[in-house]
Formats: sequence, structure tokens, C-alpha cells
Amino acid sequence: MKNLGLFIMALWLIAQGVLSLTNLHFPYEKIALPAVALTAGVVLLLYVIKTKLGDIGLFFLSLWLVLRSGLFLFHFTMPYSDMVLAVLAMSAGFFLIVRK
Repeated sequence: MKNLGLFIMALWLIAQGVLSLTNLHFPYEKIALPAVALTAGVVLLLYVIKTKLGDIGLFFLSLWLVLRSGLFLFHFTMPYSDMVLAVLAMSAGFFLIVRK
């Protein structure tokens, strides 16, 4: 399940990079890419919960993916959402490097 989530996230990252570098766009891009990120986040979150929070970095990464894509897809807001996402991203990066 972890590999599937990482594969979906890798596809999302590659698509984001290619679209940004080439300035290409396709219909429903603003729905499709966040949906792929949300799928990756949910799959990774299910894996982390299944392993009883064995990888905190992956947990923060999955929360970041779910919140970031959810905020965009469903147009909901929360106070300090930018700050929360930034702290989650930094925490995920730190714990992924430390491997805790």
C-alpha cells in the first residue's frame, strides 16, 4: 500500500513539473491534479494508520497532501491554513530526513 501511495504521488509530482516547465494545460487540470494528490494522500494515510503511525514523516506528508488538495478541491477555508500547511510540510521534510 505504501508503494502504491508513493507511486501515485510520484505521478502527481511528475505531472506538476512537466506542466509547469512546458506551460501546457489540459481540460479539467484544476480538478484532476488535486484529485490525484488527494488519492495519494489518502492511500499513504491509510498505510500509516495501518502501521500504527510507524512513520511520522509519512504521516505528516499524507496530511499535507490531503489538506492541500482538499482545500483546493472543495473550496473550504480554515484560519491560518497557509501556516498550517507550511508547518506540516516542514515537519514532514524533517521527519522524512531523520526517518523517525
